[in-house]
Amino acid sequence: MATTFHSSSPYASLVAIISGVVLLQAGMSLMLALLPLRMAEAGFSSAEIGAMTALFSGGFLLGCLYAPRLIAAVGHIRAFACFATILSVLTLALAIDTSIGLWGGARLLSGICFAGMLTVSDSWITAEAHPSTRGRVLAVYTLCFKVAQGLGPLALTLATIFGNWHFMLVSALISLSLLPVAMRKGGNPEKLNAGQVKQKNMSVRQVFARSPFAFVACLFIGTMNGPLQNFLPLYGVTIGFSSDQAVLLAAAFQFGAVLFQIPMGVASDRRDRRLVLVCAMGSLALISLLFFAVGTFLGLWAQVALIFAMGVIMSLYPIALSHAGDYCQESEMVPLCATLMLAYGIGLTLGPLSATALMSVSGPGGIFLHTTLLSAIFIAFAFYRMSRRKSPSQDEKGDHFSMPPSSPAILPLDPRAADPAGQAMRSVRNADDVY
Repeated sequence: MATTFHSSSPYASLVAIISGVVLLQAGMSLMLALLPLRMAEAGFSSAEIGAMTALFSGGFLLGCLYAPRLIAAVGHIRAFACFATILSVLTLALAIDTSIGLWGGARLLSGICFAGMLTVSDSWITAEAHPSTRGRVLAVYTLCFKVAQGLGPLALTLATIFGNWHFMLVSALISLSLLPVAMRKGGNPEKLNAGQVKQKNMSVRQVFARSPFAFVACLFIGTMNGPLQNFLPLYGVTIGFSSDQAVLLAAAFQFGAVLFQIPMGVASDRRDRRLVLVCAMGSLALISLLFFAVGTFLGLWAQVALIFAMGVIMSLYPIALSHAGDYCQESEMVPLCATLMLAYGIGLTLGPLSATALMSVSGPGGIFLHTTLLSAIFIAFAFYRMSRRKSPSQDEKGDHFSMPPSSPAILPLDPRAADPAGQAMRSVRNADDVY
């Protein structure tokens, strides 16, 4: 008899899809670290490398917008299989040639497929999670997501970056992510995400009016995260590290995000969330400025330690979402956060372009100059907003929930998204508070 993933345990019913996401994310995080190194070796300019990264992020945005249509038409399992198959083929296509047209098209389509797979997994988890276990499920999912992000780049140390070995490994991991999903007993979830929480959409203008700080924060966090997630190995190789050493920078960045997630969340529950973000951004600006000034003179482990500390930027997105949640009703959480995720995705698309423009002018350290400048601009905006709007009291604040910026489909899993007992907890207090 075939083995299937099935149990009465509230966690066991979610093991299949979370296992698939872990394999998928490990492969994709490996690809994020590999591609800039391969493109640099193939002679691509910094601007072209940035454009490739932006194409992937742009494809991801398109996937978040249009993947739900395919899921509704053919079901979760078939949609997951379609996206995984295409993504696996596109990964192998990168090994055929280094043509900029081929790689650009493959990265755009890969972004669409990756977003589609995450939308399937997120909506699947949302549909399967019982309200009584929602917070725990989200915590487990986030932890697995981030650990896979950290482990993936370490595979670059297993073989030389030249040749096709890593492309085949990424393709294999994507293909293997199908197994736990296909073997799960019971087929598709009975409830589609769209039918679970019936809520209106919120436009960018509405969200900006509700929480200008949160919208700008998500945009800036995405703009800084994009280059740091993609170009740290390239920076390391450019300043003289071997590829095995450079990949440690990418892994340290991801593991730093895991470490800072809970402490930053606890701090944001006890203090003004905006002040927590300002302090984190200030620390990030100082470390980045240090890197830009003397980074090339620092040893490997000193840089790994500092990059680990820079992982704090990866823990700030949930704080921005939580701040927005302090000023809205629970019934508005899903459309509000979906629009904020759109702002984050726009930042991910723009960040690699602006960062590589600076890198082409100021050298590899431009990636850190980029972070320093954006952090300083954001801090100035944050102080302006803090002068215009007071922080909610402890009684008015909701709890912080860690959430991976994957796809909008995960948003109903946030326990604040469907809490009938607290529908009016955080309505906007008066018109003056909005602006």
